[in-house]
Amino acid sequence: MQQERRRYFRIDDEIALSFTLVDDLQKVEPDHQQMDEDTREYHMSLEVQLRHAMVDVRAQSPKLAHVLDLMNQKINLLRSSENLHENHPTMKSANISACGMAFTWSEKLDVNQALMVNLYLQPHHELVRTKAYVAAVSDNPEAEDEQDAYLIRLDFVEMNQAYQEILIQHVVQRQGRQLRQRRDDEESSE
Repeated sequence: MQQERRRYFRIDDEIALSFTLVDDLQKVEPDHQQMDEDTREYHMSLEVQLRHAMVDVRAQSPKLAHVLDLMNQKINLLRSSENLHENHPTMKSANISACGMAFTWSEKLDVNQALMVNLYLQPHHELVRTKAYVAAVSDNPEAEDEQDAYLIRLDFVEMNQAYQEILIQHVVQRQGRQLRQRRDDEESSE
């Protein structure tokens, strides 16, 4: 039996997702030129720094950390709502990592189709944008309706390092919460 090797952890998660089909990723600006590059980089840098600082705050004062976390979520929600009107993201269950994702979709996409993807990570409403290619498409045998007819697998490409850091931290934190929940459930059933 061959052991599977992955570069990043994968988790099952609920995310808000929108994407645009593009003909050639080489011609697409990575971030749609909607936000000034310096502002975007500064925001992502602040988000990463905030996540690191919140670890210490949470250890010293869980109540204060909760309030600060809620404030950050509110700010991120306001920021992401600027893009919601044009993108109309859809909440989806997804299997996600820092290098790709799988999710169900209503339409069959072509393998190697280029996409610009917006992910809104929950519950913090953090926006991650990336280029991607459709790596695989298959019929979804578990589909209960047309909205989940196909299983789409994407490979992320040329992701900005700050976006990738936000996504990695999200995956690691979500995985930690899932493991703690599983452990608590096992202890309570004993």
